[in-house]
Amino acid sequence: MELNKYIDHTLLKPDATKDQIEKLCKEANDYNFSSACMAPCWQHFARPLLQKSTNLCLVQNFPHGNNNNVDGISLDWADEIDYVINIGFVKSGLWEALEYDTKQMRETSSSDTVVKVIVEVGYLTDEELFKTADILIKYNIDFIKTCTGYGPRNVTVDDIKKIKAHVGDRIRIKASGGIKTRAFAEDLIASGADRLGTSSGILIMENKISGSDY
Repeated sequence: MELNKYIDHTLLKPDATKDQIEKLCKEANDYNFSSACMAPCWQHFARPLLQKSTNLCLVQNFPHGNNNNVDGISLDWADEIDYVINIGFVKSGLWEALEYDTKQMRETSSSDTVVKVIVEVGYLTDEELFKTADILIKYNIDFIKTCTGYGPRNVTVDDIKKIKAHVGDRIRIKASGGIKTRAFAEDLIASGADRLGTSSGILIMENKISGSDY
């Protein structure tokens, strides 16, 4: 298993500095991770630092999903976008509004851009999770992603198994939130995860214990 190619090497803390973003990009290059994931404000700085085999992943509507900025920010430098759904819409049963946002997210992104939608599984019932997944599939979203790392809990193996059983091969799955060890990373992949979002990528690759929160 090329575990490195499953990992989106991530730094999304609000106090992240330029030096830390530069370090993130260097590590992503050195380990040939799938992407380096960061806030959009760093995109112009980070893009020239990343080798061609390492994608630039930017978050949008992060972390709470209620910014209402589907088409309000330029992410032209992104190879991948991790977008947080409006969780309040889901909990209110405003499915048409969720569909509108999802459609806009897909249509305003380049056809070459990988779009991952964060559903924050800790807030959702199974019925809400599955209905949301079906909407993402309807609008050709590339990945359903589990958590922001700022929600009520982190990802579990059971989350991945549950999602995989419902979606099959209709959409890929990104596990994120609290992935700190190689054993847990491998369990998530074995359960159906196609990508992992973690700030502990280096420690996972070196099979060490992480003290990171995300």
